[in-house]
Amino acid sequence: MVLLEKPIEEVIPAVARLCLEDPDTNTQAACLDLLEELGAVVNLDDVRTDGWFDRLGQKIGNFEVICSLLGKRFLAYAMILGIQIRALSRDPRVPANSTVEFTNEDSLPQMLTIGEFRSRVVHALLQQDSHRLPDLQLPVGEGDAVAVIGETNMLLAPLFDLSIRRLVWIPEKDGPSALVGYFDGDGFNLMPIEEFASVIRQKLHGDLAGTHEEPFQLDLSAVVDARQAAREEDHGRVISFLENWPGLLATLQRTPVVHQLTEQQLETIAEGLVLLGDAFKGKERMTWAEELYRLGLQFVREGRWGARLFMQLGVLLNETSRHGEAIGLLRRAQALGVEEDEVYPYLARSFLRRGKIVAAALLINDARERGVESELLDIDEVEAREELAKAKVNWPTV
Repeated sequence: MVLLEKPIEEVIPAVARLCLEDPDTNTQAACLDLLEELGAVVNLDDVRTDGWFDRLGQKIGNFEVICSLLGKRFLAYAMILGIQIRALSRDPRVPANSTVEFTNEDSLPQMLTIGEFRSRVVHALLQQDSHRLPDLQLPVGEGDAVAVIGETNMLLAPLFDLSIRRLVWIPEKDGPSALVGYFDGDGFNLMPIEEFASVIRQKLHGDLAGTHEEPFQLDLSAVVDARQAAREEDHGRVISFLENWPGLLATLQRTPVVHQLTEQQLETIAEGLVLLGDAFKGKERMTWAEELYRLGLQFVREGRWGARLFMQLGVLLNETSRHGEAIGLLRRAQALGVEEDEVYPYLARSFLRRGKIVAAALLINDARERGVESELLDIDEVEAREELAKAKVNWPTV
């Protein structure tokens, strides 16, 4: 039992200051012993969090593989934040394209590139508000110590090889303060809790600096080779140049990188998908072609390449007898600048197949006046004239 000549509220701060100011280990140990007798020190050996992540990892399948892809500490950060990893996809050719699918608490699945995910979890930890020190009574206990240090810092410290061993609680007239005692590679350290929290934040900032990667990479130069192969009507070569694009672009849509694409990059993507769609159509793989044109329209819906995507999709639907859908797409292509000479033969056929004979006849007339030569128009004009004759309706004139 320690007998004091001064109030404990004066003794504890004075001993704590001596403990900080005198680096001699014997002095420091004596001060901590005295403070512990006064109920101001908590020994944290029974609630230490050292090794928590590795122990948890023993219960996770493919733990080492996940750590190698995502990064050990970044996986730990996700766990601290309550983020659940659903899937990892590695791109061996372009590592920056590797992705992680995850959910937050009560959220829908999200997908980010691994670099973006790493940055997001570190930012989330850095943005957590530092909590105020609670109002505690001596003697302080283990639960009090955890509340003072903060559960997040208790879990983060071991990830940086910091082993928290003591908390010193200092009641003062101007408000309480605290010291944290921990071991690192250089031995035992004792510092104010604000400085300890700053050490943790500095280490997080170090990891944040390491998250910067090259942006999601799509080899846009492949369009040049695909364009030449398309001129030579070599559908197989076009596909070989661009075959990895659909998966990459589908992933890209779910990442923030998509909002950073320039207009020129978007146009190149649209051209690539037109070329790839045309190649699959040339190989009579219509379902694939349709999906590629539709994927392109998710990136570009205006301008020259938006017009071309609407046109190619409208023609494909026209040729697969989906004329109701084709009409709207072909009209949109025309509105965006595709010449009437190209649009009218397909639009007239779709009108004809939908039973809109007069509309088809008017388009055919207009195309003829423009001098359009088309086998579709030749066939459809005969059919349209026959249908109007059956209905005893004169062939319309413009």
